[in-house]
Amino acid sequence: MKLVLNGGGVGKAVESARKLLNGIIDHNKKILYVPFAWPDPTFSGCLEFMTDELSDIDKAGIDMVKTPEELMGKDFCEYACLYIGGGNTYKLLDCLKKSDAFEKIRRYLLEDDGIVYGGSAGAIIFGKDLDSCNTDDENNVGLVDHTGFNMINGYSLLCHYTSREPERTELSRSHLLELSKEKPVFAIPEEDTIYVDDDMIKFVGPRLYSEFVNGTEKMKYCDDAIVLVPYVDEDYEFVYEVKKNAYKKYVEGCWGEWIEEDQRTYFEKFIRAVRNNAFIIMNGTEKIGFYNGEVTESGNYEIGNICIIPEYQGKGIGTKILKEKLEENKGRDIEIQYFKQNPVGTLYERLGFVPNGDTRYHYQMIKYGKKEES
Repeated sequence: MKLVLNGGGVGKAVESARKLLNGIIDHNKKILYVPFAWPDPTFSGCLEFMTDELSDIDKAGIDMVKTPEELMGKDFCEYACLYIGGGNTYKLLDCLKKSDAFEKIRRYLLEDDGIVYGGSAGAIIFGKDLDSCNTDDENNVGLVDHTGFNMINGYSLLCHYTSREPERTELSRSHLLELSKEKPVFAIPEEDTIYVDDDMIKFVGPRLYSEFVNGTEKMKYCDDAIVLVPYVDEDYEFVYEVKKNAYKKYVEGCWGEWIEEDQRTYFEKFIRAVRNNAFIIMNGTEKIGFYNGEVTESGNYEIGNICIIPEYQGKGIGTKILKEKLEENKGRDIEIQYFKQNPVGTLYERLGFVPNGDTRYHYQMIKYGKKEES
């Protein structure tokens, strides 16, 4: 079973979702398009729109069905995947449940290892139920049984979250905070996608999504959103400004003055020394910070700088990178040096770093899981 559940975006905004789909389908087969959520019962223009939308998918073509009866007559296994589009979620689920199409899709996924792409309404129906979207969609069809396929670990799902005007976002947030006291909910923006591969669930995309549990909202980055790419010379000014923003107050606190010429000279020496182990922190296509770390001659791993631009500070990015580096360097001694004035020490403590008995000037030296020797 493979599900690609997108937040309802179109075009360039969801290239990552289409790329994901393109990587898992049989390119010699057609895609079967199910537009039942669309409000126009004639589905005029839907096939033309979808043909353009999926133009970068390697496929044999697109077939579109217009009725549940037509869908029931199809052998899903003859297709690369089912593509279930957006619109009114209640209308979509009602169409599927009034026939045996709902159960046929379930059997296709669970028994035939099927592939389904769902966008907006086509994604929401794979959550536990539709209660998450009742501030978005009207139940004009009188649907009584709101239960969905329940294929994302017992969570309900809301799409388009934070992608619309602030008033709509706040309405959704208030509703989901209350709803989550009874059941958990994922809320994803239009650019993000939930990928389900049997029991594995992965979040893909450039923006923060939200998890609502027990009356609280926790915003999270997708699994692929924050990545490290190698530093190149064109990044010089960006990195200098990021480091300046991160360390100027500490330099002034220790030495009394930030002298631009001296700091430039120091930075030039620094970047030459670390450039082969230096990385730009990216959120999608946006540069948001700098990281450097290296394996030393002794075989230890030394974490150098983790600098994040102000707009992305306090969002757990540094913690995410540190955890990844700790995992990558299991078995090595891992050391960090930081300004004593910097309150990040509490973060390092939570991750398992302790003082190693060595402090230098204005810096604190700590090691991962290494207790100070007596």
